[in-house]
Amino acid sequence: MALIDVTKSCLDSIRQISEHIEGAIVYLDAGCTESFQLMGAFPLFLDLGARAVCSSENMCALDAVAHSTYPDSPLGPDAFHEYQSLLLQDYEELIENSDLKSGQLVDSNTKGNLTLEDEGWSRFTSNEDVPSLEASSAGKNQYGDSPRQGMVDLGQKPIVSVHHFPMILSPISPRVFVLPSEGSIAEACLSSEHEDSISAGLPSLSTGLPSDVDEVPPAATLTAHFLYHLAAKMDLKMEIFSLGDLSKTIGKILTDMSSLYDVGRRKRTVGLLLIDRTLDLLTPCCHGDSLVDRIFSALPRKERTSSSASIKCSQAQLKPGPSSLARASLEVQIPIGEVLTKEDFEIDDSGLSNGIEAFRCGWDSYNSASEMVDLISLSKKASDEKFFPAELLQGSLVSTETFKGTPYLEAILDRKTKDGAILVKKWLQETLRRENMTIDVKTRPGFASKLELKTMIKALTKSQSSLIRNRGIIQLASATLLALDESCSARWDAFISAEKILSVNAGDTSQSLAAQISDLINKSAFAGSDGKKSGKKELSQGLLSFQDALLLTITGYILAGENFPTSGSGGPFSWQEEHFLKEAILDAILENPSVARLKFLHGLTQELEANLNKTKSDVTKETSTDELNIDEFDDDQWGKWGDEDEDEENDNKEQEYDDMQLKLELRDRVDNLFKYLHKLSSLKSKKGPLGLESNLSSDPYTNKGLLYKLLTKILGKFDVPGLEYHSSTVGRLFKSGFGRFGLGQAKPSLADQNLILVFVVGGINGVEVQEAQEALSESGRPDIELVLGGTTFLTPDDMLDLLLGESSYI
Repeated sequence: MALIDVTKSCLDSIRQISEHIEGAIVYLDAGCTESFQLMGAFPLFLDLGARAVCSSENMCALDAVAHSTYPDSPLGPDAFHEYQSLLLQDYEELIENSDLKSGQLVDSNTKGNLTLEDEGWSRFTSNEDVPSLEASSAGKNQYGDSPRQGMVDLGQKPIVSVHHFPMILSPISPRVFVLPSEGSIAEACLSSEHEDSISAGLPSLSTGLPSDVDEVPPAATLTAHFLYHLAAKMDLKMEIFSLGDLSKTIGKILTDMSSLYDVGRRKRTVGLLLIDRTLDLLTPCCHGDSLVDRIFSALPRKERTSSSASIKCSQAQLKPGPSSLARASLEVQIPIGEVLTKEDFEIDDSGLSNGIEAFRCGWDSYNSASEMVDLISLSKKASDEKFFPAELLQGSLVSTETFKGTPYLEAILDRKTKDGAILVKKWLQETLRRENMTIDVKTRPGFASKLELKTMIKALTKSQSSLIRNRGIIQLASATLLALDESCSARWDAFISAEKILSVNAGDTSQSLAAQISDLINKSAFAGSDGKKSGKKELSQGLLSFQDALLLTITGYILAGENFPTSGSGGPFSWQEEHFLKEAILDAILENPSVARLKFLHGLTQELEANLNKTKSDVTKETSTDELNIDEFDDDQWGKWGDEDEDEENDNKEQEYDDMQLKLELRDRVDNLFKYLHKLSSLKSKKGPLGLESNLSSDPYTNKGLLYKLLTKILGKFDVPGLEYHSSTVGRLFKSGFGRFGLGQAKPSLADQNLILVFVVGGINGVEVQEAQEALSESGRPDIELVLGGTTFLTPDDMLDLLLGESSYI
């Protein structure tokens, strides 16, 4: 039986629509672009005969009608007929408004163009007087209620065909995937604001009780549809299990979507395990030993695109849907140029810089004043100035890049930082041998130094052909090198050290844990203020910022909730311990007004900055006053002092009142923050029925995340309280009907399946991929295939943004 390969299934789905791709100009929205880039699908589009692959967010106004609906519209995932009619209406109104503005009817040439079925979308006679695309999708007459005057003869309507493509996902490896960050599912809200919700980007806290909120979050419905069509496309029949309130809702939707036909067909069975992210917030908040997590955290991401900012579509007049999330892009931008130097390009006069710059100028020629690019002057510039294209050499991770058939990302996902770096070094050495290249650097077995990696990368980039041929390993090695650089690794290592200290103190007393959190906050506040006084824009290496300290505070509260009983104050700490923590955070905010971007401080940016500037100016005045000599004043000035003192006293009283108002407002905000921390610390009591800490209480087990513990118990065939099985249509029929005759079905076990798909609603990280594979290896079940998916790929910074940023319900 063939192994499951998510990436291959996605590429096969594209091949199945090859008849639509051949000879077409393919427009992709931001979600599809991110998905297809990560799976390396763009060469496939060209192989299938696509004329061009374009971005729908960056399309010109004449093409905007081809993409007239957006996720914010009330159209659902199955509203294909409405989508088709809206496209036709927008097209007709676009043609009509264009001709009415120009004062001309469609001439015979335009009519001829409109009747060409083979051309698909019809052509315009000119690009003058392009309308603003604000036509109503309802097809109403914008020029009055009377019949339209000067009706334009459009001839035959353009051909519009709308199909469903179910494989829009971002495969990180053949058996690990997430959803595109700018896709409709990842951007949809996972919870609405109520008592048990903590963020729009995370499921509500699981209570095990019926929800007071009747409305199903948009992301729940979209996730269920995605998983249903994913299984259908891969010809799989699902046995559905869920853990967590939102996962149970998704499981019920999936069960309702099943039919007798789907269940009765002979398909391979997959055990689908749905898990709420909020059952374990500690793992994604912590900085684990994962090379992939370091790469995603250290390297810059592609900036998000915004279609609504550049294109005004007809759907803008419809009632907007639920607010969407702004998740970090999955496209990691690898600045390869930073690894190389100018001398590296001067060694080989291959014309690489000429080619890259000429291509870029040619690509941007549409926006230039002249459509002809002066390549002669460009070539002269490159040859005279030895142009160094460091800013042009940027790479990205592609899951289909392999070394002798082994996908790079799949191999390093299962490894820790040191082991992953050593594996990258081994691949570089093998590539150099294949290219018959030698390097003059001493290598140490069992260790990968930054000097070794950098030297081998430079050797492989000396020629243009080698750079193109070995781009996969060059990009991955450059990403590894930058992630291990001191500027990035120092902060990550400082986090690891602080988290270990918090974990040790959590096993002691609440007083020691509170004191440690307070110490981290005070140190971060001092580091930030000291850096500002010295004129430095960035913190010294290894020092954590105040926002980093807030993330550690969240970690500390979650640990406290797991180890200490709730005190009378409603949280895991006593009133006195929490008072010291509040004072520390209050002082840190006053010293670092830049943190006002966090949601619980919105509206206080100007006041905090003014307060800090006033404090600095007061210190400066006191210093300058002490240096003044009283002999410098003449007799005339003595007579003016009384009035000046009175005015100064009034100003001081007003300033003191303003300062008091600011501190009172700030205390209210900090109190709300701690109420939110109390909710996070109650996670264990919320998930208490799961009982995942009862068995297997050895140290290695307790230090693992929820996913490892859950898979260990399931594969060991232990009972997991709270794990719900969702019966299929036939299963319910046997249970309700034939069960009375003794023909009922036995409840299936997830461990009995040889294919398990785990989907974490809210997102996963690299450490969890390692631990899931570790649990599978320790189970002694080599016959089981494990596929891991999630809403998005989470880093600790992403968690801070979800919990305290714009999408937070603080």
